[in-house]
Amino acid sequence: MRPPPGQLAMFDAPAPGREPARSRLPSREDALPRAAELARCVSALLGQPVHLRLTDNRATLVSYRRLPDGVRLRLHHLFLDAPDPVVRALARYVAGDTASGEVLEAFSHAHQGQVRRERRPGAPLRTRGRCFDLKAVHARLDAAYFDGRVRAVEVGWARRPGRRTRRTIHLGGYDARLREVRVHPALDRPHVPAFVVDFLVFHALLHADLSATDAAQDVHDASGRCAAEHTPTFLAREAAFPLREAAWRWLLENLASLRRG
Repeated sequence: MRPPPGQLAMFDAPAPGREPARSRLPSREDALPRAAELARCVSALLGQPVHLRLTDNRATLVSYRRLPDGVRLRLHHLFLDAPDPVVRALARYVAGDTASGEVLEAFSHAHQGQVRRERRPGAPLRTRGRCFDLKAVHARLDAAYFDGRVRAVEVGWARRPGRRTRRTIHLGGYDARLREVRVHPALDRPHVPAFVVDFLVFHALLHADLSATDAAQDVHDASGRCAAEHTPTFLAREAAFPLREAAWRWLLENLASLRRG
């Protein structure tokens, strides 16, 4: 079972050995004319005014709000360099075509080096939540499925975002640069089944295990779908998780509440 495009942003596993450039907002002198041109292009495609604001927000690369006088668009600065097909996909996405989100996700994944890291390298991850202890989950899964090979990977809760309803939610992922797995805190709630948290951590640890052994350059795109590089080896090993389909089904059925949480 696969999540619907443009809604569920689950796994982001950068290829090992690839160190991205340090991200920062471009200078005002450089950004203003490029942002104005991008806003003009999107406005022409939509047929209504677009009020564009650039961000360096790692969690939400694209968001918009319809207003009486047009559209307020918040966009990560990496889209300043977007080619025409991506700009057109951006306009279609704002117009309500969620399938166009796949183009935006592919572009952002290809340029993920421009997206800042979520936390300072070396800072410890928080493992104990209100309902789930990810340190215990990590240890149990490592013993059951990985024979201790992913013991050195850190697993913890991501930072809690601002309290607002999101169009997408990044539920969890493995960062090969930092050798760590982060899980969204929206899953640290009493109604979330333990097997769902187990599956998300297991999937991310599987990325870590295959990356460490160089058995595959496994990546997921930002919609959570298996990317072209996802190998049969990964899929076969993922199938060993006994409640994989049930976990996907629960995530899809509860996506709206997770985005609110």
